[in-house]
Amino acid sequence: MIIQPDSLEHLILYLAEDDWLELGNTNAYAGDFETDLSKRKSLLTAVVRRLSEAGYIGIGDLQYRDPGAKTGLHWAEWPGSLDEQIAHLVEIYTPERRDDDNWRWACWFNLTEQGRRIVETLPEPDDRFFDGLV
Repeated sequence: MIIQPDSLEHLILYLAEDDWLELGNTNAYAGDFETDLSKRKSLLTAVVRRLSEAGYIGIGDLQYRDPGAKTGLHWAEWPGSLDEQIAHLVEIYTPERRDDDNWRWACWFNLTEQGRRIVETLPEPDDRFFDGLV
């Protein structure tokens, strides 16, 4: 898979390099490429599928190592095939719902070692993606 600079794929890999990347932040950056929420959801879901198929990211959520004590958060891949993971993503990714934004933290992406190697070959994304950020 070839990652074009300043593409949504590039942004997701770049942002996930620092730490796990939550769905809400990913959705916000996808807004630079598609403003219509329904089309954005389709775009982002397709990009996540391609990046995962290429072995660059994992799809999952954060879980406590000790759920009783609620300590030691770590990333855990969702069970099932990629098709099942994407189906779950589509189910929980509901940016069109104005009354509930829990979807923002219901999925987290984890950059794989292969993904890290790809990020190292890419330039930093254009500053326009980060204008207005403090």
